[in-house]
Amino acid sequence: MYGLALALLILSLLVVVLVLVEVRQYRAGRHMISRRRFALRVVAGLLMLLLLGAVFLGLFVLQLRDAYARPQLFLAYWGGCIVLAAALAWVMVSDMQAVEDGFSRRQHQLWREMARFVADHVNHDKGDRAGAEGDEKE
Repeated sequence: MYGLALALLILSLLVVVLVLVEVRQYRAGRHMISRRRFALRVVAGLLMLLLLGAVFLGLFVLQLRDAYARPQLFLAYWGGCIVLAAALAWVMVSDMQAVEDGFSRRQHQLWREMARFVADHVNHDKGDRAGAEGDEKE
């Protein structure tokens, strides 16, 4: 069980470091994400910390390892942890959708720019040919 406690502690520290790095980069202006995505990531980090803390509390402080000892508390507590995990999954899916939307917008923008570039060069080449043909007729 000490291994599990150590793993929960290490994961918690890792989440704290990642959230702090994200906040630092956002405040310094070295970010490529919207305010909404930043908020989603911070909320996901906080939910993850809360969930890790709840697992630690349930296993090591409240001793909720056996459903038969205190079945109502067991179900209520671990049910609440499942709700936290579901909320975390929902926030993560929302962040993934925001990433996909941004990627799609950027991809459409690149295609439009490429089409405009090709159209400009095709029109420019037609103008050069028309000018050259007019010089030959004279």
